[in-house]
Amino acid sequence: MTENRFDSAAEDWDKESRRVELSNAISSRIALLPLNDGMKAMEYGCGTGLVGLNLARHLASLVAADSSPGMLEIIKTKIVEQGIKNVFPQRLDLQHDDCEHDFDLIFSAMTLHHLTDVNGILAKFFQCLKPGGILALADLDEEDGSFHQDNPEGVMHHGFNRKKLAGDLEKIGFTSIQESTVHTILKKNNQGGERPYPVFLMIAMKE
Repeated sequence: MTENRFDSAAEDWDKESRRVELSNAISSRIALLPLNDGMKAMEYGCGTGLVGLNLARHLASLVAADSSPGMLEIIKTKIVEQGIKNVFPQRLDLQHDDCEHDFDLIFSAMTLHHLTDVNGILAKFFQCLKPGGILALADLDEEDGSFHQDNPEGVMHHGFNRKKLAGDLEKIGFTSIQESTVHTILKKNNQGGERPYPVFLMIAMKE
């Protein structure tokens, strides 16, 4: 159901300026991590590549993973048009599949709130990372459900409590957990004003 929604939305996905602005903010912050051209990375929930393609030039390789064939077709087209050689789209759903590679970096942007078993996915991220690997997660702060009220299909969580998410990562085995606000999305409310929805970036390490 959710997959079909993203398939049908893929062609027009990049036309939403607010989405592009958010993706640029997230990728700019991740680019401040100690990335290098020897790193193997995976973006989980890559969509049309708005985040990952901004970071690919800093990396040796990037697996662009998503469960939506429609999204993957868009990123494949971008890769060809832009002559990108180190990004490899892959259909992957870690709610059912396993990671086959050891990565130096795994990042995910605005994907966790669409997943039923978040802790199960976080545990798979841990398994997929090499010792010394970095995990970077961007998503909404916990909210009352109003952010997606116009299109709630496939929304499994109304954002996340940062302290709880950090605690869940620590229980799995991650260390050096840090978080910060990377962007704030403004959306119109029913009163004609705008409501802010903060987006965090949480960084964790696998020792």
